[in-house]
Amino acid sequence: MQRCRLESIGVSYPNKRHFKSGSLNHAVWAGRTCVEKSKHLARDIQLLINTGIHRDDHYAEPAFAAFIQKKLGINAEFQGRKTLSFDLQNSGCGMLSAAYVITTMIQSGSVQVGMAISSEANSDKKPDPNYTYPESGAAIIVDVSPTSSEGFGGFVFKTFEKYRDLYSSVVSLLEKRGRLLVRKKQGLEEAYLQCVEPVLSELLQHENLELADIDYLIPSQISDGFLKNLADKISFPLDKIVNTTHLFADTLTTSVFLGLQYLMDQEPIAPGKKVVLLTFGAGITVGATIYYF
Repeated sequence: MQRCRLESIGVSYPNKRHFKSGSLNHAVWAGRTCVEKSKHLARDIQLLINTGIHRDDHYAEPAFAAFIQKKLGINAEFQGRKTLSFDLQNSGCGMLSAAYVITTMIQSGSVQVGMAISSEANSDKKPDPNYTYPESGAAIIVDVSPTSSEGFGGFVFKTFEKYRDLYSSVVSLLEKRGRLLVRKKQGLEEAYLQCVEPVLSELLQHENLELADIDYLIPSQISDGFLKNLADKISFPLDKIVNTTHLFADTLTTSVFLGLQYLMDQEPIAPGKKVVLLTFGAGITVGATIYYF
C-alpha cells in the first residue's frame, strides 16, 4: 500500500513575541505557515482535524475546527470545493491520532490531502497552578508519498485503563466563564514508563525492525527527567532522543511535532533515516508510529 507523507509542517512556538495570545491564534499561525511551506493551496485541503484540548473561553461547541477552517480560508463557502472539518480529542496523542485518520482516509481513496492541526492555551485570568502547558500551535499537511520508501509506517495506540485516575483535565462551571482544573497524581510519569514497552514492541514487530534500527525517538516532552528515565527504561541512547525541554515546557498535543520541527531545523534528516514519534496522554493512552525519511 502506498505510504502517506508529511508534506509540510508549520509550528507556532511558545513565548512568541509580538503575538496575540490564544489557542485560535496559535492554530492559525501554525496552519498558515504549514500552507505557505506546502505545494498545496488552502483550497486543496479536503480534511481538517483539530486536536487541541485547551481552547479560548473553553469552547466545546461548535467544533473549534470550524473556527480554524474559516480563519485559514479553507473552503469555508457553501459553494465550490468542500472540506470536512471536525475536532478529535485524544489528549497528548491527539495529533498522532489525526495523522492516522488522515492516512487511513487517503489510502481508502476518500481524500487526497488532509491537515491535522492543534493548539493549546488557557484563557483563565487566574489559571490553575497545575496547568503548566505554554501556549503553542502545530499543523501538518499529509498527502500521498511520491515514493514507496518515504512516509508513515504503522500506528499503534493502547489505552491502559488501570491508570486512568492519575490524570484528568476538566472545566469547572462553579466560576463564571468556567475554570480549567488539571489533576496529575503521583506516579503518573512512572505509569507512562510502564506502558511504553508493549506499544513500542508491537510497533517494531509490525514494521519488522529492532529498536537499534531507529535513528531518532521524538517523545512527548513531559520533562527532562522523564526523557532520561525513558532512555533507561527502553535502553535507547539518550542522545538520540529529541529533547526540547531546555527551550520550553511540555506543550501536550503539539509537543511531538514541535520536537520534529526542532530536529529538522538542526540539520536536514537524511533519506533512509527512521524516526519514532511517541505520544502519551490521559487514559492512560500511549501512541506511536515510525516515520521513514
